[in-house]
Amino acid sequence: MLVKNVTLKLVVNILIFIMVFFAVYPLVLMVLGSFKTNIELSANPSGIPINPTIINYTKLFTFSGGMIAQSLLNSIYVSAVTTVLTLFLSALAAFAFSKYTFKGRNIIFLLLFSTMLIPVELIIPPLYIIFSKINWLNSYSVQIFPFIANVFALFMMRQFMTSIPDSIIESARIDGAGHLRIFFYIILPCSTPVISVLGILVFLNRWGEYLWPSLMISRIQYAPIMQVLPILSDGSGIARSIPWEVILAGCTIITIPVIIVFYIFQDKFMSGVTLGAVKE
Repeated sequence: MLVKNVTLKLVVNILIFIMVFFAVYPLVLMVLGSFKTNIELSANPSGIPINPTIINYTKLFTFSGGMIAQSLLNSIYVSAVTTVLTLFLSALAAFAFSKYTFKGRNIIFLLLFSTMLIPVELIIPPLYIIFSKINWLNSYSVQIFPFIANVFALFMMRQFMTSIPDSIIESARIDGAGHLRIFFYIILPCSTPVISVLGILVFLNRWGEYLWPSLMISRIQYAPIMQVLPILSDGSGIARSIPWEVILAGCTIITIPVIIVFYIFQDKFMSGVTLGAVKE
């Protein structure tokens, strides 16, 4: 039995190592390639740079008149604001759906949940017409407000808040706490794990968005980095292919905020594995 357990554990560890390798190896190649020249990248695509250089990052921020810096700030702003608004509104709605009883509560929640079945591509044409009528095209608003009503975030928060003991809320009400006081001082602190998990997921979703801004944004000053990076030019007006080493530098740059966000919330993200473990 002992030999069998040891063998099983060894096999599991090997499988985990293989999965981690295939997940991390492309990222390592990306970072290493960003510090190589074009000649070295062609001759040594997968090795450690012999003569590391930051010239690719310098070139990256000079392409398209330096718009890569503006687009990076745009992505950070849009992703951060969308994440904060989404979490706040989803938490408020989840609090109402989980801790209050009102007529049609389950039907309304079911209707909201059913909207997840509608493909986004199906509603883009009418949304484009609506936003063009209200002059929201080429703005930050069109990149933020259509996404703050996140049904998935509402569902996850509602499921978690349902597990928060009602006795805690009743005790707070007996002590004279109002609805908002209960929400800010009891519900939100207890919901930190699910908020952290959803914060990472929402941020990553907005950070990596390409289709929506490509359709709604045509002015480069409002464009996120995911839209700008594939169309970089050297400003000469001549269509030229961007060197791969510069593209790798750009890909490295856009992964840094993601790593920072995950690093900050990693403890809460890991604790989110036990969502719903709170018992009455």
